Amino acid sequence: MDREAAVLLSFRKVYPTLTVEGEFAFHRGFNVVLGPSGSGKTTLLRVTAGLLKPEEGFLRCEGEVLMDTSEERFTPPQKRRIGLVFQEDNLLPHLNVRENIEFALRKADGTGVVLDELLEKFGLGGLQNRKPHQLSGGERQKVALVRALAFSPRMLLLDEPFSSLDFRVKLDMISLLKGAELKIPVVVVTHDPVEAFLLGDRVFLMERGRKVGEGGRDLVKEFFGELGDLLEAYACS
Repeated sequence: MDREAAVLLSFRKVYPTLTVEGEFAFHRGFNVVLGPSGSGKTTLLRVTAGLLKPEEGFLRCEGEVLMDTSEERFTPPQKRRIGLVFQEDNLLPHLNVRENIEFALRKADGTGVVLDELLEKFGLGGLQNRKPHQLSGGERQKVALVRALAFSPRMLLLDEPFSSLDFRVKLDMISLLKGAELKIPVVVVTHDPVEAFLLGDRVFLMERGRKVGEGGRDLVKEFFGELGDLLEAYACS
């Protein structure tokens, strides 16, 4: 057991054609789960968030046991204080930026933060009165991030958060996240080795429902060969 990890997860979820299982130790900082579609990444995220119950599982976050199937313990999603950002922003179209975030805050079980400061930090200070259709794709994802962080979660889960963004906006979002100096474990699932290399402090490789590798971003470089060399050259430029 990794005593320094902020989050310990072990689970087994059985589907008709695939079993997803593994043990994961997530630290404060960026933990990237990398793998192709169907490898079990989203299952891992949904089990962690409490949106999916595994046949067997254990989850401890910041010292609190949130799930233990051996003791029939299962903390519901709204009580876990875990922020979640999906591939789609899921903003309410009839509410403006501030109203979308305040609506989520009212439903969350958390202490909350100074919203104006968080909006400014993510470059949304001048956009808080706009409706979702008046925002770019990158701006909508920023709102989704602020919404997930506004109730001071103890953990943040990001499900393919940049997949719908063009490359330049994706790089800007990665830079913004890295510069936000989040003091919590952030788990990002992606199929994109560029995202994994640029964002991950720790990287977990998944294939066919199982973890097949774990390490730093050098793992991405090793696994993807020449692409890894290009990514390292880009990161150092």
